Amino acid sequence: MAGPDMTGGPSPVDVERRLRDLLTDDHLTVRVPARALDAVHTGVRRRRRRARLASATAVVAVAATVGAVATPALLHRSSRAPHDHVVTAKPEPWTSGPATALPTALRSPSAMAVSGGVVWVAGSGVLARVDATSRRVTSMPTGAVSDLAATPRHLWVALRPANGTARSCSLELHETNSGSSVSTYTLPCDADGATGPVVTANGPRAWVASDDGTRTHLRLYTANTTSPPVERVLPGRLAGPRPLAIGGTSVYVVTSGTDGAVLHRLSATDLTPLATIAVPGARLVAYGSDQLFVADAASVAAYRPDLTARRTFVAGAVSALTTGDDLVWCDPGGGKLSGLDAHAGTAAATAAFSPGPVGLLRADGTLLWSVQVYGGRAVVLSAQRAA
Repeated sequence: MAGPDMTGGPSPVDVERRLRDLLTDDHLTVRVPARALDAVHTGVRRRRRRARLASATAVVAVAATVGAVATPALLHRSSRAPHDHVVTAKPEPWTSGPATALPTALRSPSAMAVSGGVVWVAGSGVLARVDATSRRVTSMPTGAVSDLAATPRHLWVALRPANGTARSCSLELHETNSGSSVSTYTLPCDADGATGPVVTANGPRAWVASDDGTRTHLRLYTANTTSPPVERVLPGRLAGPRPLAIGGTSVYVVTSGTDGAVLHRLSATDLTPLATIAVPGARLVAYGSDQLFVADAASVAAYRPDLTARRTFVAGAVSALTTGDDLVWCDPGGGKLSGLDAHAGTAAATAAFSPGPVGLLRADGTLLWSVQVYGGRAVVLSAQRAA
């Protein structure tokens, strides 16, 4: 059995055990790649089979390995640009793809969703499905669509009352191959209100918020189940055109009442309230890169997922806000469309088209999609990183 080091220092075994303890996720302040950890642990095992007198050299070698991994991350973190303005130095221009014409009946696009290589656009009583690769377009009649949310297997369609139809709101579940309707759920609704239901989705679940005229009803539906939805009623009415987002383990929704706009954070699984903060004038929310982005009439702010920290992400009003590929796409001050680095706030990319009618702009990984109307004809446009 190895005894203590007679020089008064720790034994080689104690040194190696302490190093292995320090190389766990609970102790590291930076993330170390798995390959680096494997290399370090392999080196420790080899040294144990060698002479114990080499322990001091082993300590230096392991410390140098960890330092080599940690230093680039720390340098990157400290070199980020300040968050209170947009730096527009040499943003990468994204290449525009071909324009895809939508059915002539779809004159007024009202909602858009993208997922799994399929683009969905709704408006004027028409739901169009565009294959992102072939650009083949199919369409079907639908009601007055206020919002869409898509996943690779499910399309959720939020409907509002329209002239000559039933004066109620509803949520429809469609399958993505054909677009055919699978289920329909009635929603609380203000039939005369200006704001229709909004919906977001992840996997088989959809979160939909609807306004009954005085309160906001947030519901969680799961595809292909007969269980009743989980519901949470919130004070105030829905605020803005896109006040709902899902991110991580939370769902976020903005409501507006006598005290102004309020941002609610709730558990994504059971809608338990987790936090509430004031967000004056909030209109749009989007989640990406482990942050929540909230746009009001004058700026976009970035929040931590738990809403405990806020920073100004960009100054200026925006008409559209979406996230993807570690970028935040918006049009600061109504100017050129920019893809901002989600962490630094610097302008990292640009696209040649504008956000389109009612801010129809969606990112899907490395692709950016928009809907435009030219001469009364709606078209779908895309942009991507240059090859």
